[in-house]
Amino acid sequence: MNKIEIKGLYPAIILPFNDDDSINLEGFKENVQYLVDADCSGVCVNGSTGEAINLTREERIHVIQAAKEIAPEGFTIIAGTGAPTTRMAIQQTQDAKDAGADVALVITPYYCIPNKEGLITHYREVCKVDMPILLYNLPEHTGCEIDLDTLETLSKIENIVGMKESSGDLSYFAHAVQITPDDFVVMSGADDRIFLTKILGGSAHILALGNLAPHKIIEMMKAVDEGDMEKAKELHFRLLDLAEAILAAENFPAPIKEAARILGRVSSNPRLPTMAVDQEESSVIHKALSKAGLI
Repeated sequence: MNKIEIKGLYPAIILPFNDDDSINLEGFKENVQYLVDADCSGVCVNGSTGEAINLTREERIHVIQAAKEIAPEGFTIIAGTGAPTTRMAIQQTQDAKDAGADVALVITPYYCIPNKEGLITHYREVCKVDMPILLYNLPEHTGCEIDLDTLETLSKIENIVGMKESSGDLSYFAHAVQITPDDFVVMSGADDRIFLTKILGGSAHILALGNLAPHKIIEMMKAVDEGDMEKAKELHFRLLDLAEAILAAENFPAPIKEAARILGRVSSNPRLPTMAVDQEESSVIHKALSKAGLI
């Protein structure tokens, strides 16, 4: 397996649809190009923000291929490949590798909720696909948490190079950084905790907010690296309302797609059963975008 450096911002990109509910691949490529031009380290496709749960196997492959067409050398394509069952996760991870993805993001099984031994075995089996693997901890949506003991065990598997931690628990995040090897990347997926997780040792982030404010997020991360905490805090507070406005536990990613639409990015309504936001929600998002200095 080739070594890969994972550092910086990887927006969890939205996926626009046409009026007939097919994927707007040209619009998607336009959004990828925007993130390339914003100096992002890469992009995360087929994740929660990209409505992967609502895509067919063929659509997932086409999305990865489309992102790869746009990606310049060094721009990393992370593809979500997690599934309820081990067999499905292996298939989707192999598909992602064959389509050109650089890294697979494998969320814990959902609906089929394993015990600790089953979870470890699940990831060991997925790791038989020879590519870098990121664990994905999002217990609020899956009902399955990677506890710290399990994380310590999994972090020693060669293919597993890091984890996206989206529980929002800062204590868990700090312990995850503490107990894992130095070359194991603990990435934050919490849009309202970018500054805090960066201070705790999060050198990389996969964020829905990256669709909207990649320049400001990168500026914030750079300020922390340079020790300019006042600047980093100012940027954190400027983006906080927007982060909270798009982080709906239900009906996600409708808010982030509405925010992208307001900014003039290529967007659309989500696929059902997710509904478009209503006028009141849109107004809240508009105000948050204004406070963030994006409109």
